[in-house]
Amino acid sequence: MIFLLKKKWDFNKSKIEDKILQISDIDKKKLNYLSDTQVKSILDLKLQRLTAIGFDEIDEELKMLYNTIEKLKNILNKRSSLLEYIKEELIDIKNKYGKERITQFSDQVSNLEIEDVIQHEDIVVTLTNQGYIKRSPLTSVRLQRRGGKGKIGIKTREEDFVTEIFTGNTTSTVLFFSNKGKVFKIKGWKIPEGSNQSKGKSLHNLLPIQSESYISSIMPLPENENEWSKLNIVFITKYGKIRKNNLEDFRNIQSNGKIAMKLDKEDEIVSVKLLKGNEDIMINSYMGKSLRVNSNKIRLFKGRSSKGVKGMSLKNNDKVISLSILNKNLISSNKDEMKSKEEFILTITENGYGKRSSSYEFRETGRGGQGIINISTSKRNGNVSASFPINAEDDIMLVTNKGQMIRVKVSEIRIAGRNTQGVRIFKTAIDEKVVTAVRLTDSNG
Repeated sequence: MIFLLKKKWDFNKSKIEDKILQISDIDKKKLNYLSDTQVKSILDLKLQRLTAIGFDEIDEELKMLYNTIEKLKNILNKRSSLLEYIKEELIDIKNKYGKERITQFSDQVSNLEIEDVIQHEDIVVTLTNQGYIKRSPLTSVRLQRRGGKGKIGIKTREEDFVTEIFTGNTTSTVLFFSNKGKVFKIKGWKIPEGSNQSKGKSLHNLLPIQSESYISSIMPLPENENEWSKLNIVFITKYGKIRKNNLEDFRNIQSNGKIAMKLDKEDEIVSVKLLKGNEDIMINSYMGKSLRVNSNKIRLFKGRSSKGVKGMSLKNNDKVISLSILNKNLISSNKDEMKSKEEFILTITENGYGKRSSSYEFRETGRGGQGIINISTSKRNGNVSASFPINAEDDIMLVTNKGQMIRVKVSEIRIAGRNTQGVRIFKTAIDEKVVTAVRLTDSNG
């Protein structure tokens, strides 16, 4: 190794001295001597390879390296060369992989609206007493057996509780009726989305509601607006006043809302429902009374300025809690036909008990009556929280004032007569009461 380091070599035969100096920082005085690295590399070579190396091959390789280095230096030092190099590479990629454009461009202005890109999804909307609202996917509510303890559906604030829930779609139009007689309209997707543990957003951030008012009834409308002219809308108030209008009267609602119904002093809107034809209306009271009247016996009001007419007479500080829409009672001697048309009324009490009763047990009467017993409001049951028609294949969702929710199959709830107490559906705590219930027609969640 020492011999190789000290020996002076003559490289003039290769005529590459100038090129080496141009592309490296080699000291010209040391050009005829080998460096430590060069000597080690030579010693690492096998003898047969070392003897095969010739000056011509080294010269050709050096020329190639020199040209490459010069080209790279030119690209790095000149922007024009860099751009030309990029252009050459892109052309090469185009020639290798390019194909004709499939997408067509045009100057046509699109009429795409934000709702066109909203995902269609079934939702559950929850509203609390203090006006907090949120929506969640219907699939987030897990099916349970009756008598269970449920799961948290909304985390309420202190001294707040759930007052209303409903199911719909993200693209549905939803009407919000305040207890003071005003109506507002928004789309389902505009309702803030939240998880089961979230508290929701204040309705005052969503709708221009007065501080002394609250939303007492929520009504999703059919997605096909062409059907609205064929539908009527019926109101019921806490003191039993009823009024019927065409749904067209509520098509054009500004962002600040409009007056839906005039009210007597201290009276409030309790419920608003859609009527599709010659149906019966059932008015249900807090103390377990129900009154059934045909919708054709209630005249259609023009405009929104009327207070309505007496729907149900109330005594002993009773009040209306809900309004249900039923098919007209079938009168037939054919028992099979009667059974196929039979509807059932589900009634839920504050302490978590309930039952199903046949709609045939509720005879049709004229408006203004006191009604008949719907369920026994005993100490065990408490007063009525909700009452509405139901199908055996449906599910129901119950909500307490503590924010607990449970979803059960209707088929697990016993059928019983009107003046009975029913069975336990929801195991409530001592200081907990069921405040509302809703029918779920999608049982696949």
